[in-house]
Amino acid sequence: MRRLAIALLCLAALLSCAAPGHGPAPGDGPAPSGGPPSGDPTEGATWGTYQADVTAVRLSDDPRSLVLTVALLADADGCSRNPRITYFVEENNRIYANVVQDSRLSGVVGACPTHTPGEVRLTAPAPIAGRLVVLNQEPWKRDGAQYHRCDPTFGCDPMPADHCDPAWISVAVRGMDVSRHSVGSPEGCDGTWLVMTVPFDPVPCGVEARPGCEPTVNVRRYFLRWAGERGWATITSSTEAGCGRVRTVEPAFPTKLCADLPRP
Repeated sequence: MRRLAIALLCLAALLSCAAPGHGPAPGDGPAPSGGPPSGDPTEGATWGTYQADVTAVRLSDDPRSLVLTVALLADADGCSRNPRITYFVEENNRIYANVVQDSRLSGVVGACPTHTPGEVRLTAPAPIAGRLVVLNQEPWKRDGAQYHRCDPTFGCDPMPADHCDPAWISVAVRGMDVSRHSVGSPEGCDGTWLVMTVPFDPVPCGVEARPGCEPTVNVRRYFLRWAGERGWATITSSTEAGCGRVRTVEPAFPTKLCADLPRP
């Protein structure tokens, strides 16, 4: 009887192992994970804060406030929300502020290809009056009921009518490949033509001379023509006495401005 019972148990085990549905079929692989991964680049994008460019500034009905027109990211849900002022500081008769927006898709290429105008109100504790307003590091100056963005080269004030004025000379030097410490020294100017000397670096050893440094200042003579709204444009430069080769490059340059000049 004992042997019969053991035989029956073994037979039952064999039948259960061979029962359909309990073993893997040939070629079976892992169970599907629920579909292919998403190809949407915006999936999982999180909100962040970004600069909102200011395109216009106008007065409001409150002397303490200005209305700013800003360019907001657009073309999809999640491009922009909550445009606002941050970092508000009043200093030296100027107002400094940053204008920002929140975006979930700013970092996704092609997600926000266009802009839409929006408005942000800037409010100061006291009347703004004629104070300069610096928004996102760009200065704006009042002009009637509007504000105008200051020129990156010429600044906020109108340039002098006299083309030989030091302000125009400074603008010309800033456009040259010389040290930021360099200052132009006009030798001749008639409003249309200008000749001046400019040192490459007036402090080659630093503002406080380094031990062992032998200061050698290289000076060149520059010849320029008036170019209208752009100011002075360089024709050529020279280290020779007199007019150098400027007459070869620009025959109209008047020799009376340079003929008797010594070597720079």
